Amino acid sequence: MRSVKVAIGELDQARLYDLRAFKSCWAELAYLHRLAAGGRYGGTIATSMRQLVSGVAPLHPAWKLSGDRFADRDNHHSAVRRRLSTLAAAQLLRWRVGLDEDLEERRTELELLPVPEIREEELHIAAAKLRAWEARYGRSLNTLSPIQIPNVKRSAAPLSAVERQRRGRDRARHSARARRGLRASQTITAPPYGTPPTSENSHQEHLQNPTPLRSACTPRTRDTEPRSNDTPRQPQPERAALREPGSSAGEQLADWREQIVERVTARRDAIELRERQATQRALELASWTLERHWPVGRLREAWVVARHGASEAAVHGGRAAGRIVRETPPPQMARRAARDDYLTLRRAVARYERNRAAAPDGFPAGGLAALLHLGVLARDAQDQSGPMYLAYAIGALDQLSRRMRALATADSAGRRARQVAAATRRRSPGATGGPLGFRAGGWPAWVALDSDGLPQLRLNERFEDTLVTRQPGPPSSTTAREVLRDALLVRHGSLPPELDGRALMAARERGELPAAQYRGAADPLVSELAELTGLTPRALAAFTAVQLQAMLDRARAMRRREAQRRHGEPNEASGSD
Repeated sequence: MRSVKVAIGELDQARLYDLRAFKSCWAELAYLHRLAAGGRYGGTIATSMRQLVSGVAPLHPAWKLSGDRFADRDNHHSAVRRRLSTLAAAQLLRWRVGLDEDLEERRTELELLPVPEIREEELHIAAAKLRAWEARYGRSLNTLSPIQIPNVKRSAAPLSAVERQRRGRDRARHSARARRGLRASQTITAPPYGTPPTSENSHQEHLQNPTPLRSACTPRTRDTEPRSNDTPRQPQPERAALREPGSSAGEQLADWREQIVERVTARRDAIELRERQATQRALELASWTLERHWPVGRLREAWVVARHGASEAAVHGGRAAGRIVRETPPPQMARRAARDDYLTLRRAVARYERNRAAAPDGFPAGGLAALLHLGVLARDAQDQSGPMYLAYAIGALDQLSRRMRALATADSAGRRARQVAAATRRRSPGATGGPLGFRAGGWPAWVALDSDGLPQLRLNERFEDTLVTRQPGPPSSTTAREVLRDALLVRHGSLPPELDGRALMAARERGELPAAQYRGAADPLVSELAELTGLTPRALAAFTAVQLQAMLDRARAMRRREAQRRHGEPNEASGSD
C-alpha cells in the first residue's frame, strides 16, 4: 500500500518503510484478532465504535481518554476509521458500518482475512529492514518518540492457551444461557475481549449481513415475539411445586421458607469450608522461604486473611488486597527506577531475616510471617492507621527491615572496616572504573592536602570537622559532603551520625534523636527566616530551634531598623519622645 503511494507521488521514497506505521498495524491487527475469536484468522465480528476506541486507545500513549465512552468515541472515531481503512487497503480485513431501520449507524462489522500473498523479494527486503530496526532500537523496537507504541511485541502477543480455553468456556456457557432464554437475545453474544458490552448493536434483524456475525456487544432490547429457533423455557421443579392446584398460600409460603433455609445453610457451610481453607493456605504461606517462588495470588489471599479476615477471603478472594505493580518503564523513562512490588517484597524479606535479632517485640522470625503480622496489627488497631492494601504493606515491611538493619549494623566493626576500605580505594591516585568511577581518582584539586597527602580538617563555629578548601572551592555542597565523608573515614575510621545515614536511622529508632520531619510540611519560622536572611531551608535545618528563634529576632530587628532609616523615623534606641 505504501509502495503505491510512493509510485503516485503521495509519499517520499525514504518513508516507504516506516517503523511507526509498522508497529501500529501490527498491534492493532493483533487486538482485532483477539477481539474476533481468540486469535483465529478469518473470524467475523460485529462490534461498536466505542469498543474499538476503548481497545485501540491503550496502545497509543498520545491518545487521551476522558473516561466518558461517548466523548472518547467522538474524539477518536475518525482515527480508528483511518486505521481500519489502512488495514483494509493492505487486504488484512474488510469492514463496514451496520445501519438500523432508521438508516443510522448502529455497529461496525469486521471480517478478518488471511495474510495475502507476498513475493519472495519483498519478504527479504522486509526482513532486512526489521533486522536494521532491531539493531538500532533493540528487540522491543522502542524509540524515543512520545507517541510510539511501547513494547509492541507484548501488545501484539497472541492469546495464551489458557486464555483461549477460558474464552471458549465462557462462550459455551453464554450459548447455554441463551438457549434457556436467560438473555435478552439469542443471536448476539457477549464481548469476548476488550471493554464492557454496549447497547449499540441491538437490531440484528435490520442489518443486511452476508454471513452470520458474532457480536462483541450485548443487545439493547429484547424481542417480544418468540423466534422459530428458540427453545421453550421449562418451569423449574421447585417453582412448579408452588403452583400445584389445591395447595394453600400458607403451605406454599412454608415450603418457600424451608427452601430458603436450606440454601442459606448450604451456602454457610460452603463459606465456612472456604474460610478454613483460606486460613490454612495463609499459614502455609507464612512458613515459605526465599528458596521458592511466591505466587502473587497466594500473597494477595493471605494478606486479605490477615488484614480483613478469613470471611472476606472466602467470599471475595484476594480482591481487597489490591494489585501488585510490576512495571517496565520505556527507554525514555530509563532514569526512573521501575516499581516492582514483588522484588521489593523479596528484598525486604531477605533483609528482615538477616537482621531478625533486631525485630520489634512480638514479631515472628520469618519475613512473610512478619508481613501478615503487620496485617493483623492493622486489623486490631482502633484508628485503622495501618496499611489497607498489600502494596502499602510491602512498603511498610521494607521500611521496617531497613530500620532493623540499622539497629543491627550501625555500630558494627566489620561495617566500619568496609567503609574505610571503600573510601581508601576511591581516593587512591590510580583508582578508576566501577559503578562509582566518577568519585575515584584521588582527592579533588580544590581540597587542601597535608604532607601525608590527606585532606586538611578544621573545626567550625559549631565545633564540627570541615574541609580546608582552595579556590575555586567545591562545585556543590553534595560533592563537598562526599569528600568530607571519605576524609573522615580515612583519617579517623568513623563518621559522625549526621554523615552516616544508617547510624542516624538507628539513633532515631532508639529515641536518641527526634524523628525525621516530613519535608513537605514547611516550618513557618524557617520560611520567614529564609525570606529575611536569604538562606535556604536546607542550610537552616542544621540549627536548633533556640538558635533559629534568636536568628529570627535579630533579622526582624534589622528589618525594622532598615525600614525606619528608609522613612526617616527615629530609632527606638535613640529615646526620642
